[in-house]
Amino acid sequence: MSRTETEIALLKKEIDDANIRVWNLRAAPKTGHNPEELIANAYKNSLEISYRFGEAQSLLNLGMGAFIIHHDYPLSDKYLTEAIQIFQEIQNQKWEANAFLTQAIIKNSTGNPESALYLGLRGMEFYYAQQKDQDYTMACYVVGTIYKDLQKPDDAERFFRLGISTDLDYNSWNARVYTGLSNILSSREEFEEALKMGQKGLELLRYEDNQIGVSRALNDLGAIYQRLKQYDKALEYISEALKIRKENNFKHFVLGSLLDIAGIYFEKEEYDKALPYYLEAEPLAISTNHSGRLAVVYRRVAEIYKKTGNLNESVAAFEKLIEVINVRNQQDKEAKISQSESKLLKEKEDEIERLRNVELKHAYDLIAEKNKEITDSIHYANRIQKTILAPEPELEKFLGTHFVFFQPKDIVSGDFYWSIVMDREENHRDFYLAVCDSTGHGVPGAFMSLLNTNYLNEAIYEKQIAEPHLVFNYVRQRLIESISKEGQKDGFDGILARIDVNAKTLHYAAANNTPVLIRDGKIMELPADKMPVGYGEKKDSFNLHEIVLQKGDALYFYTDGYADQFGGPNGKKFKYRQLNELLTAIAKSPVQEQAEKLRTVFDAWKGSLEQVDDVCVIGVRL
Repeated sequence: MSRTETEIALLKKEIDDANIRVWNLRAAPKTGHNPEELIANAYKNSLEISYRFGEAQSLLNLGMGAFIIHHDYPLSDKYLTEAIQIFQEIQNQKWEANAFLTQAIIKNSTGNPESALYLGLRGMEFYYAQQKDQDYTMACYVVGTIYKDLQKPDDAERFFRLGISTDLDYNSWNARVYTGLSNILSSREEFEEALKMGQKGLELLRYEDNQIGVSRALNDLGAIYQRLKQYDKALEYISEALKIRKENNFKHFVLGSLLDIAGIYFEKEEYDKALPYYLEAEPLAISTNHSGRLAVVYRRVAEIYKKTGNLNESVAAFEKLIEVINVRNQQDKEAKISQSESKLLKEKEDEIERLRNVELKHAYDLIAEKNKEITDSIHYANRIQKTILAPEPELEKFLGTHFVFFQPKDIVSGDFYWSIVMDREENHRDFYLAVCDSTGHGVPGAFMSLLNTNYLNEAIYEKQIAEPHLVFNYVRQRLIESISKEGQKDGFDGILARIDVNAKTLHYAAANNTPVLIRDGKIMELPADKMPVGYGEKKDSFNLHEIVLQKGDALYFYTDGYADQFGGPNGKKFKYRQLNELLTAIAKSPVQEQAEKLRTVFDAWKGSLEQVDDVCVIGVRL
């Protein structure tokens, strides 16, 4: 379905709003809408209108959902990797950083803190130079948590304290920073300050009704009370955390709370109470592929059975533990083998590359020599092509005040501007100007432009055809006879005008390209036939148009290269509407300033992107 620019702009806003609403659910996940449905629609709409930023943000949110809601780590990683690739492609560093930090959270939650740290620090690079905001605090919390889990408390505290911001007190990530600091202080046995920080974090999280955060703060406070040997208080906090996590199906977090409660009972030697929690944790550790926690389960279960005299069950649990350890060792072994193979492969590749470079150097020298010969030939062709372009003295004589902005994509061009003067009657001369876009650009386009100008000369000089539309009819027939016998659609789009500046008259024919007249600050797009000069679906005669010009009029002929150039902030086409608005804005300026303005705007829009086509714009001031 085709959409207007206004509809597309509104849809982009709708996509952005949906993505931000769901992104913010990381901090406060209670909502009155279905986040999965919201993001599915945002992703679908982004694809439909080729909105790359919306697509990447939707993939980021889908990645979070796949992990938090569906516990599908491989799918989550796939979505996040795709999101990062798009953010890098569109050079959006902030959201690239957010995607890295999200990957870091998930890696850390699945027991891979080393990989998580690399991702977290990559994301943090962007935020070092930023003012403190919610995402900055989130970044500090993520990296601090990873350092905590890596048993590096000093580094963890440094990032947690970086994340504290007095103007963001009621911010869920700021609250999590307090809970993170609480953990560090507890590890140093600064329990009073640790409890104060933990309670402050819990208060802020309860205020925002952040269920994930509340459950984590409760669990962390329970761990502090456990270290203080206040077991009843510890069980009270962690049991409340477990209840919240089960109600919200936070499977990874449920596993942690089950192991914490079981650990307290184990520490108290109340093995009959610890065992059910370990057994409940076992299938969760398996389903979430958390081998480290699964090993803890089997080790403790084996110890409990041994202590309670159930030796058969103890042996069975130890066997499961050995199996888990063997699998992990095998995985580590395979990883090391893979690293060794990669190192050996790299050494072989380096040697091959060294040998290849010797060969390539010789080949490069040959190619450079041939390339110079080809380039010299094309430059010579450019000098030849310039001879067919309308000479400036002739344009100055018959057009008066004018400019030409001509910028080929390559050295030679498929676009051309051509003129001819014919003596029709005594003391009467006809001046013709053509602005055309031949099929192709570069060398093939240049060959077509030579052929096209030859047929224009033939029509007017040899056949004495006076009217522009009849000239186009003749040239079209010659092109079909000579190169389009088998249906090739070679030829040109363009405008052929017979201009009499003194008499203020314009007779013209237009094939696909539209002349533009600006009068009294208002733009008029003059009529044009929707068919090329060459083989096409329509075989109708071209129309002849006559325009009476007025003093002060500005007349413009152009090809499609300017409007079709990609660039700007979103890599989109410049488009005809924007070109016409630019011409209207500069129409009263001196013509050379107009040409310079067109060049400046074109170069700025194109930026670092490649020029996609030849560009030709001619302006005439009456």
